[in-house]
Order: sequence, then structure tokens, then C-alpha cells
Amino acid sequence: MDRRERGLLAEIEQGALDESKPLAHVLRKCVVLGGRSSSAELREWATRELRGYDGVATQDLPGYRRIPAPIQINAFIGPSSIRGQRVSPGELPEFARDEVREEVALRHGIGEIEALVRRCEEEGEHAHLSIPGGLELTRIMDSVSGNPFQRITDIYWSVSPAALHGLVDQVRTTIVELVAELRAAMPEDQQIPTPDQMDHALHVVVHGDRARINVTAAQSSGSASSSVGQAQDDEGAFWTAGRRLGAAAVGLATLIGTAVAVWPLLSR
Repeated sequence: MDRRERGLLAEIEQGALDESKPLAHVLRKCVVLGGRSSSAELREWATRELRGYDGVATQDLPGYRRIPAPIQINAFIGPSSIRGQRVSPGELPEFARDEVREEVALRHGIGEIEALVRRCEEEGEHAHLSIPGGLELTRIMDSVSGNPFQRITDIYWSVSPAALHGLVDQVRTTIVELVAELRAAMPEDQQIPTPDQMDHALHVVVHGDRARINVTAAQSSGSASSSVGQAQDDEGAFWTAGRRLGAAAVGLATLIGTAVAVWPLLSR
């Protein structure tokens, strides 16, 4: 067997091509490869994918980790219940409209995402990812609705299993492309890339024109889904504002004038 087919790079390639194998196992080998090739950038990328992107600003996340997702609510209107009612950002309280969009930033480690995909596919349902500050949002929306019998129980992003699977596939494809670029640059008898070879491959695959950073995933706006996870999103400025405004929501005329009146929405 060729030496190239026995080395660490070959193991990474084989693992990335085998969709039956957990991607976390392949990423751990990428961390090792980053160490052996003195590539801090590869180690950082692979470790982020393994451990998650906590503390990373949304705009700094890889594009494939920002997934289109409708905003939905569950609520009680007297004895009746509403599940999966879609709400547009423009129907939210004004202080939240610029922060809560129909896009969710997934900061989970890849192992969590793969587990979430399996659960969604087994149950045939979407993932419900909690919106930061959602409790305050629902309290304000109930307060200004004008209906004393309305109670919103949940507000969340609804993410399809296909979109989650697409994220995992983007990571897997990035690894395969990285190996391909390295193989093209390395001589037949070389098993570990040099720092220059690694930097070039990362530039082409992760930062170049062919980078997988702008994935658009199809989303369903249907209401049949279950709560199977939480978004690990940073709490934006609206969360702080929501805390301040929430305590006085009923008495603030300006807030009442700009916040959502949910009762017409739920009753239609």
C-alpha cells in the first residue's frame, strides 16, 4: 500500500467520505494534523467545530452556521391553544426587531448538531431553538395584546432537519476539499503538509472564492414541530433593553404604541 494511503491525511479523507462515521472523530484528527503541520489556524477551526462557537460574534461565524429559520410562537387564547404560529420580525416589539431575525446562529459543537439531526429525523419534526430574551418578549407581547386571556408560552426559531444536515455536510465537504488541496500540493512521498502548504489550502478552502460560507437552506414554515434544542446565541442589546422595558411594559405608552398586538395575529 502507498505510504500516502496509510498516513493521517488518508485517515481524515476516509473518515470525511464515510457519512456513517461521526464527524467529530474526523475533526479530532484535523486537530492532530494541525499540530503536526504547525497550523494554528487548522487547530482553531477544527476545535471550534468540535467545542462550539461560544463567545464568537454572529457576524464572525462561518456562513454555514447562520441558517434561515422562521420565528414561531405557541400560545393559549382562553381555552384554545395555538402552536407553531409564524411571526415576522416586524410584528415583534420595536426594540427587538433589529436583533431577532429569521436567521439562527448555531454555535453548538458538531456532535450536538449531529445528535439533533438524528433526533429530528427520527421524530419527523423540526428543532425548536429558543430565542434569547424570549421570556421578556412574550411577557411584553401578552401585556400589550389587550386580551387578558392570552398567554404566549414559547417563542422560538423553527429549524428543519434538512438545514441542520446541510450544516454538517458543509463541514464534511470543507474537510474533503482541504485534503484535496493538500494532496495536490504535496509530493507523493510526503505525509505531513508544511506550514506553507497548509496555509495555502486553508486560504483556498476556507477563505477563498470557493469557501463554503454562504449556504442557503430550505425552510418549511409549517407548524408541526417539537422542542428538541436551544440556540446558543449571544444575548444582544435587545435583551438588556427587554429587561428594562419588561418591568414597566403595561405602563409605558410609547412601548405599547410600538410593540406587537398579538391577539389579531393569533385569531386570524
